[in-house]
Amino acid sequence: MKQWILLSSLLAVSVTASRAEILTFIASGPAAPGLSSLNENPPHPESTGSGSALITWDTTTHTMTVNVVFTGLTTPNTAAHIHCCVAPPGNTGVATTVPTFTGFPGGVTSGTYSHSFNMQDAASYNPTFISSHGGTVATAEAALLAGIRAGQSYLNIHTMRFTGGEIRGFLVQPVTMSVKDEGSGPAVINPKSRGKIPVTILSTATFNALTGIDTNSLTFGRTGNEQSLAFCNGGDDVNRDGLPDLVCHFNTQETGIQSGDTIAYLKGTTLSGTPILGQDSIRTVP
Repeated sequence: MKQWILLSSLLAVSVTASRAEILTFIASGPAAPGLSSLNENPPHPESTGSGSALITWDTTTHTMTVNVVFTGLTTPNTAAHIHCCVAPPGNTGVATTVPTFTGFPGGVTSGTYSHSFNMQDAASYNPTFISSHGGTVATAEAALLAGIRAGQSYLNIHTMRFTGGEIRGFLVQPVTMSVKDEGSGPAVINPKSRGKIPVTILSTATFNALTGIDTNSLTFGRTGNEQSLAFCNGGDDVNRDGLPDLVCHFNTQETGIQSGDTIAYLKGTTLSGTPILGQDSIRTVP
């Protein structure tokens, strides 16, 4: 079954935008999907907060649009922004406007947000980020976009209790994947099987999964971090859209999937080094 990446019940992310110059990213990981307290460094397992974020960047209009849904924070939030540039799970300074995103709901424990930023405007950045990345808006824009594409930036929501951040997620590129491609309904998986699970990564008009993904980087399973890859092949048009798709097979016993699991995750990188994330619904038997 093909599954779109879900931001929450309020946001659904398609794999790519309608035009090639619009880049799409979601916040997730490195420890847990979406915006999570487990992605903070150090993690905050006592937090009840969770959320999701979708970022689009139009390289033609130089517009970054930020969409966020969050809930369950332990105390009212104080700020939200994008940090750059550091490899997961590191910490680094704020790149976007301070003290918080323009118009972001403050002093609450749950909310939704959507705002577009002109990335050619100095007001869209933390002045310190500009000065430390070339000293101009143009160099800051290039640095931030490069950091996002490299998986070295994260969206962070700070609260009164956790001033350094309560929930966050590193920005990655979403891909559409299909586990076992069994048509409608969740893919059926027997965690005790000694066989392999076929997973299809679908190509789009602007993304060639067959030639764009570093297959050696792929991991798949209960969290998406499981080193379960057996082999990949491709060229088949699995969803009959006229585009060749990438099909990889993963050893069931190495995926960590357990009875009762309902989602399986795929992680990896493109050949250019951009982190990717996919997910699909599953049903375990017996």
